Amino acid sequence: MRDPQSCRPPPSAAASPVEADPFLPSEYTAALLRQVRLRAPLTGRVLDMGTGSGVLLAALAECGAQDLVGVDIEPSAVHRAGALVETLGLPRACVRQGDLWDAVRGQSFDLVVFNPPQLPVRAGAEPGMRLRTWSDGGVLGREVIDRFLDGLPTHLTPEGAALVTHSGFLGLDETQRRLTRRGLRGEVVHTVTVHLGEAKLRQLAQDWGEHAFGRAVHRVGPYVFCDVQVLEIRHAERGAR
Repeated sequence: MRDPQSCRPPPSAAASPVEADPFLPSEYTAALLRQVRLRAPLTGRVLDMGTGSGVLLAALAECGAQDLVGVDIEPSAVHRAGALVETLGLPRACVRQGDLWDAVRGQSFDLVVFNPPQLPVRAGAEPGMRLRTWSDGGVLGREVIDRFLDGLPTHLTPEGAALVTHSGFLGLDETQRRLTRRGLRGEVVHTVTVHLGEAKLRQLAQDWGEHAFGRAVHRVGPYVFCDVQVLEIRHAERGAR
């Protein structure tokens, strides 16, 4: 069994050909990218959870981070991000394969960035252009983000912060309650509105938006949009920036 702590991409991790680039950065990634750049210069240990293409890993290095770790559950993403790390010659950066915190057991970080899968994908839905693990958040959309938040306190240094994308339909109040129970505090530092394309909408249960339309989800003619926040999360005793 492969050591989840290894920094080397798996040998057969090449991505399968697709009609379009499955690693194309999304609007969610762009929102995180802006927040990363606002915090430059960066110091300390930095974790890019769900690194995907590795674009945030590269941006973190450009902003001064010297000790970088990227984690993704998908071998093809580990291969892609690892190739970018090698091409750019990023200092002290490695990419590991694993499921969330399993890949960094016993380690803590000064900054963590994460764009979690958070769509309430219906059972039996066919994956779209992107890998299903990058969008499927379980029945309520919270499965992955909640597991991430549960493990965050022990992986965040006392002065550390996490920047996490959070779809409006997940319910910010529920997220804040979960953070409070774990001694954390979240602050919305940025909000964007993104288009939910047909490929995404086809993956969702028919009644998923009943509670969200008019609040976090909006329809304009045939188009559907969703509000997405970027949360900055810190230990509660340290407060938010």
